Amino acid sequence: MSGEDRRQPVAKFSAPRPPAPVRDRERHRDEEDDDTTALADAIFRSEPAPAPAPHPPTANAQPPASPPPTSHILGVQQGTPQDAARHAMPPASPTPPSTGGPQSYPQNQASYPQGYPQRYPQAPTSGNPQSYPQQAPGYPQGTGSYPQAGNQQRGSVSTGHRNDAQTGRNGKVPSQDLVPIRQANTDAATLDKGDAKPTRVPKPAKKEKERQPLRELSLTEIAGHATFTPASVTAWYVLPGVRWSFRPDLEREALITAISEQFAGLAGMRIHMRRTTKPFAADDWARNVDRYTAKPLRTAPGGTSWAEHLVAAQRHLHSLSHAEGQTFLGITFARRSTFDNLGEKVGRVFGRGTKLSERERIEKRSQQFDEVLGSFGVRARRATTADLEWLVFRSVALGMEPPRLLSGSASDWDTGDVLALTESIERYRSPYGSTVKLVNRLTGEEKHTAVLTVGRMEELEIPQRHEPWLHFHERCPWPLEISSRVDILGPGEAFRDLDHRLRLIRSQQRDYDEHAMDAPPELQRLAERALGVGDEMTTGLPIDAARAHGWHRIAVTADTKEECLERARTLMNMYQRDMRISLQHPKNQDWLAREFIPGEPVAGTGYIRRMPVKLFAAALPQAASTVGDQRGDLIGRTAGTSRRPVFLDLHFATEVREKSGLSVFVAEPGGGKSTLMGALGYLAAKRGVQVTLLDPSGPLARLCDMPELAPHSRVLNLTGSEYGTLAPYALIPSPRREHYADSPDGQREYDIAVSNARSERRMLVQDICAMLLPPQIQREASTARLLRHAARHVPAEEDSALEDIVESLQDAEDHVTGDGAELAALLLDTAEMPLAKLFFGNADKGVLEDDTALTVITMSGLRLPDLAIEREYWSAEEALALPMLHTAHRLAVRRAYGGDMNRRKLVGLDEAHFMEGWKSGRSFLVRLARDSRKWNLAALVASQNPKDILSLDVQNLVSTVFVGRIAEDRDVAEEALKMLRVPTGVGYENVLASLSEVAAEDTERLRYREFVMRDVDGRVQRIRADFSYVRGLLDYLNTTPGEEKR
Repeated sequence: MSGEDRRQPVAKFSAPRPPAPVRDRERHRDEEDDDTTALADAIFRSEPAPAPAPHPPTANAQPPASPPPTSHILGVQQGTPQDAARHAMPPASPTPPSTGGPQSYPQNQASYPQGYPQRYPQAPTSGNPQSYPQQAPGYPQGTGSYPQAGNQQRGSVSTGHRNDAQTGRNGKVPSQDLVPIRQANTDAATLDKGDAKPTRVPKPAKKEKERQPLRELSLTEIAGHATFTPASVTAWYVLPGVRWSFRPDLEREALITAISEQFAGLAGMRIHMRRTTKPFAADDWARNVDRYTAKPLRTAPGGTSWAEHLVAAQRHLHSLSHAEGQTFLGITFARRSTFDNLGEKVGRVFGRGTKLSERERIEKRSQQFDEVLGSFGVRARRATTADLEWLVFRSVALGMEPPRLLSGSASDWDTGDVLALTESIERYRSPYGSTVKLVNRLTGEEKHTAVLTVGRMEELEIPQRHEPWLHFHERCPWPLEISSRVDILGPGEAFRDLDHRLRLIRSQQRDYDEHAMDAPPELQRLAERALGVGDEMTTGLPIDAARAHGWHRIAVTADTKEECLERARTLMNMYQRDMRISLQHPKNQDWLAREFIPGEPVAGTGYIRRMPVKLFAAALPQAASTVGDQRGDLIGRTAGTSRRPVFLDLHFATEVREKSGLSVFVAEPGGGKSTLMGALGYLAAKRGVQVTLLDPSGPLARLCDMPELAPHSRVLNLTGSEYGTLAPYALIPSPRREHYADSPDGQREYDIAVSNARSERRMLVQDICAMLLPPQIQREASTARLLRHAARHVPAEEDSALEDIVESLQDAEDHVTGDGAELAALLLDTAEMPLAKLFFGNADKGVLEDDTALTVITMSGLRLPDLAIEREYWSAEEALALPMLHTAHRLAVRRAYGGDMNRRKLVGLDEAHFMEGWKSGRSFLVRLARDSRKWNLAALVASQNPKDILSLDVQNLVSTVFVGRIAEDRDVAEEALKMLRVPTGVGYENVLASLSEVAAEDTERLRYREFVMRDVDGRVQRIRADFSYVRGLLDYLNTTPGEEKR
């Protein structure tokens, strides 16, 4: 518990005491007995009971008088003077009676009304075994006129006070008749004239006060970003995730230094660092994807519908138990005074909570925290009430499934509301138990939690050798909770603490010297270490002098106790083996678990870790492994330190970030480039994006056989296409006037675009003609001059053809040297080949302009040349493959440039390295990178060598990069790291070589592929592509030879 009294209110009379001595009662004879009055009121409200048979008179008692009429028992009437004597108190006896045994007040057997519940137990007699004797003759005993207390067999009534509970005024023993009424009929013979008339008036029933709610937490109020306890105020902030993986060490050190300076600015305060997890909201992601999908692909018979596709992805996410990390920082900066607590209670009566003046002080202090924590480093923002509501619930119910909505209001929480955060969770623990069992009494969910604490730890070299030591636990496949309570000490306080410890060391050394014993070497090493630290503190920067003293806990949760302890042992071994940090499993687990709750005290002073503030800043629990966006398709999960789902919307760069839509795929053969490109094309087609894929080898054409894509797709096999399909003039569409503004500036832009299209056609025609010529002729200087002259004379329009170039060369014979006719003859000879007919003539409009959702262009059966071999040694088929690849790339992009500029389009181009050696190819890729944002085009370019892309000088225009396994050539790996913008020469080349690694003894084919991905925001992570949730997709994309296709 949190230190406050949580016992249930105890009844006043639950433990009645024996009657007090007369001398004590006389001392307080003027005080009134509230308990006796309350008892009398209860009796007064009850119905009268039938008169019981009287007891036999005692030796010292006179015969009782006749009872009064029962009709006056409940009425208060004015009686005769004899009535007063009836109520008079008998004089106290100065000496005890002479009878042998102790005498008690005579009790009537039926003094209580019938059926009245007996509430109080019998008074104990161990303290005063002898009862007080009854007074001498002259005091009559009623026979039923007044309700009497029960006899000894029923239990005597005790008021719980030692004073005048049984003593009347002037020291006289009162009657047992406690009902404050006056009887009309009395016996004058029994009237004592010397006694005063009693006037006992019943007290009105006390107004029942509203009981304060029973609180299970020290937390009393949540207001904005501040939490209140009776003793302190804590301001809470949310820390965004920071990138750590694949980051240069200089950037890492700058980040740690910045965070250290911010923590040093909080000297003199206690901070509470909380790292928790939030289950990934798969349904919110699905709704987000559906919202950004305006026209999903229509459902085909036998295919998967759009709704079924989203449901399958959500089930896949739930099966992997993905969780998102959240980091909170609480700063306890104010000690609340009694006046503040009193003001809070008074304000709560009027529905205001804490005082306005106190909130103003908190706001002024919070503004200072905003300045310190809002800059580079922590970049914290104020937590909202909903954030704190989530944090408190996750801290109370460690590792349990949270409800989707904790409350329906985003307002502040007062004392009565805070109870709702703990109401549904029951805790079962024992002082020496190894876990704490948590049970949700509403859902029946049961979890077991074990809390580990950080013990002895070696010197860590971060970032050179080690990872952040409070982020290392993310390697575990199950979610964990982190809680760190740290006192930040400034230079003065830290130096005083260090000086005190140095004096203790010197004192122990003197003790050994006085006893003529050798001091242990550890003392001398500790003294030297303390002197060194002291020198750093006095001569270094403030961050070198600041110290962090705190307790660091890690909570492990599982469904059963055995599984929880097994996970705890695994985590302890991981930290001991890789980080050289000892994790301990202390006793008193319940108190340790309560430390995670904001406002609760530290469980114990043991296992305190004292370290420089720089080492605490290097813990970095907020280090994140997030990559991609939250509105795209599910493509896999991260495979580094932690496991997070990876989503990718290829149009996020153009539509939101307003950057280029160019994405690059680089990997060795078999690295998974084609499979990844085909899967992204399938997911884009399902969302209604116009997709065009160029796959020279042809396996991606099987996508068009999938039931859901078959009615909306087509395959264009260039090896069997019609005459003029790859005519170079028609591959570059003319700009449309409606795509430009209706203004003089728009007209000027349109004219420039038309001129650029014509220039691009001439350049492409010259390169295609040069590729069709033998390499010896192509290298001659006159060849380029003749081709350029012919291209200039032919109109650079879409309806032109290569036959016009041949005619121009033939006409140029009389004006030049006759070489033009030779070139024309060589081109005509090439045109006789079956594949070369694709470049001559004009294609039908339907071939170049169609509105299918998916078009796959292949060159099945065509053998691609090896660029490392000279062209003279290429076969005729290989020589034709080069111009076919160039024109095929143009054909794939023509669909995108020929339609609506605002429509989403995706183009996937494989074997892009064949484009790099030609002017038209370089121009094509540069234009693709620069115009992709304007045309809302997502361009996927795959190549085996990243140098082909880097040589184009378009790496600044690349938004997304996927690098697969590169293990054969270290130079190629360095070029790939440059594309990722990751430092080279520090070991990341080995990471690329370890991607998709298969054990030597494993004989099964690897079912996944790994990549290093850089997203549009510059975050780099290692991911594992996973499309298993799409039914049958991997079977259609399987390009491994010899595999049986289903």
